[in-house]
Amino acid sequence: MDELQIALCEDQADEQAQLAGLIRSGIVPASVSLFGSGETFLEEYRPGRFDLVFMDIYMDGITGVETVRRIRQSDARLPIVFVTSSREYALDAYRLEVAKYIEKPVTQRAVDEALLLAREKREQQSIAVVILRGREYRLPVNRLICAEQKGHYLVLSYEGNRKEQVRGRLDELAPQLPAFPFLRCHKSYLANLDHVTGIDRELLLLHLREGGVAYIRREYLKKTVEAWEDWLFSQARKDR
Repeated sequence: MDELQIALCEDQADEQAQLAGLIRSGIVPASVSLFGSGETFLEEYRPGRFDLVFMDIYMDGITGVETVRRIRQSDARLPIVFVTSSREYALDAYRLEVAKYIEKPVTQRAVDEALLLAREKREQQSIAVVILRGREYRLPVNRLICAEQKGHYLVLSYEGNRKEQVRGRLDELAPQLPAFPFLRCHKSYLANLDHVTGIDRELLLLHLREGGVAYIRREYLKKTVEAWEDWLFSQARKDR
């Protein structure tokens, strides 16, 4: 299995180095990206990039609690571990659905428990590693609603009204994603049928969750209708 992608956000250099060492020597192979503040983490963060975040609570600038609150605005599922010297923020951890609350000094056992939890979470959700214009991206495909071609860029729309713009083309992306439930309904649109709520055959539209739409090219209408009916049938079988 690929290494877990871990983010460690800690503003004290010595404690950052100590915790990074525990992660690298942990029970699950992991690659660690280091951040010295909540601000620098938020600049680099995007859905699907990390499997687990270790977040110090007491930091200069944006606190760990506020950083996680901002993450949760667009990502309710990312496993996050609060690392702190007190349990003062246990209620915040509960409200923000933090996976674990680790008190300092951090032990190898506590880190290993967090790594095992992250591995289990990753196995439960699908992450697609794709290459676009020579750059690697980790896309949480179960949260990806649709991809739209705009010039030389792709606009990726996720649950939670989160959008990400990356350089690339649908002709690159489409072959790297599962053929089902992803559907190329237009030269400029790739839709995830798991997030489609209906089809308008007259206006040539797929209605998407959270109010979005994907256009259907007329030549693709028959294929799109068949794929949508297949999806509905697959859901009916699951409900039996």
